[in-house]
Amino acid sequence: MKSIWAVLLAAVLLLGAGLPVHARPGFFNRDTGSAAKPLPSSAPSGKLQEVAPPGAVQQLRQNLQRHHPSLRLSDPSNDSIVSSDALELRFEIEDWPLSNDPELGLGPHVVLKIDNRAPLRLSESNGNLLKVRIDGLEAGSHRFSAWAAYPWGEAVQSPGASIQGRLHLWQKLQGTQPERDAPWLVPVSPAGEQGLQPLLVDWLIWNAPLQNLREGDGRWRLRISIDGDSFLVDHQEALWLKGSNGSNRHDIQMELLNGLGEPITPVFNNQLIHLKAPAGPKPGWMRPHLTESQLARLSGSPEPEALEVVESPPEPPQKAEEKQQEKTEQPRELPQVEIKIEKEVEDEVKTQPEADPKPTAPEESEEQEAEPPLAEEPSKAEVALPTPPTPAQEKPAEPQQPAEQEPKLMPSSSLGGSARELLNSDGRLRKP
Repeated sequence: MKSIWAVLLAAVLLLGAGLPVHARPGFFNRDTGSAAKPLPSSAPSGKLQEVAPPGAVQQLRQNLQRHHPSLRLSDPSNDSIVSSDALELRFEIEDWPLSNDPELGLGPHVVLKIDNRAPLRLSESNGNLLKVRIDGLEAGSHRFSAWAAYPWGEAVQSPGASIQGRLHLWQKLQGTQPERDAPWLVPVSPAGEQGLQPLLVDWLIWNAPLQNLREGDGRWRLRISIDGDSFLVDHQEALWLKGSNGSNRHDIQMELLNGLGEPITPVFNNQLIHLKAPAGPKPGWMRPHLTESQLARLSGSPEPEALEVVESPPEPPQKAEEKQQEKTEQPRELPQVEIKIEKEVEDEVKTQPEADPKPTAPEESEEQEAEPPLAEEPSKAEVALPTPPTPAQEKPAEPQQPAEQEPKLMPSSSLGGSARELLNSDGRLRKP
């Protein structure tokens, strides 16, 4: 009997000791008690340093703040069974300008991630409908996440901008995916999956409760390790980190922990991102500054009309000379008016009668030319004769007729006697 009791006691002790080992604490320390203190968060250390995002990223974020993307799965429905070797998903996206510029790179887009596969980036839609075909999925259950993403790959954190669900090919397989209310981690890699500096570190945590609402209310922690340097974060916000391990490739590991630092279902919440070395030109969002045209193209907005005028080719030299000539000719209109007025004044003055009764010099010369030349030298008596006065003209002289048509001047004198008898009737001296 003693041996039987001993066996039973040993069995009870063994089973009692094993209960705490198999009993899991709640995902977020629900059973840890009030004495447990959450693990404090820490800042990036070692070679890692948190920095501001590139200037182009800040411009794009500000430009896209007016959008509030809404994403939903339209077909097939969540948690449905698909009887097909290929899976075709259809999403509806609203208020998110999808774009892909050939020069600047990917603009706003939608990211689809299935299980631990590489993310698919969707930038083309038919209206607001997105359609994507997934080949090569094994039969069974799968989980997926989809979210609206900025041009550099960061997930939009506003409500309705991201969704998650489960799909099954041919049949459900229990235990292969997280439970409906269980937390699971989705790492968000930068667009292009390249190790560009500074590094974008971003993630999504599904079914993670709010924390830090009061002091000591830490429910979860995320351990981030980049090339061997680790730190803890307790908030869901993207980081920009600068650091170098001597190469252009980087490995980013993310582990979801509870408040005490214990792993939470690591099969789904211990993820690794490998960023390859950069190749080709840098994407547009890595630039320190974007012009108005580049900002519009990279954010999926129409280009401003004012920029088209600035970029237009210069005018031909001939048109430029014509415009310059028009500018130089415009001030000359006023002098031309003044000259016209002065000319009218001069014409009015000429039409008025002259006040001076004296004959002008040209008239005297004409009268002198009209005198007949003497055939012989005149005598002293003839020279002594007075010249008859020329009558004054009260009006302006009319146009003169030719000299040969004017009547010849006849001498007139009041003298009588022998001196008068020496002249002929035509005024010439009589011959002896």
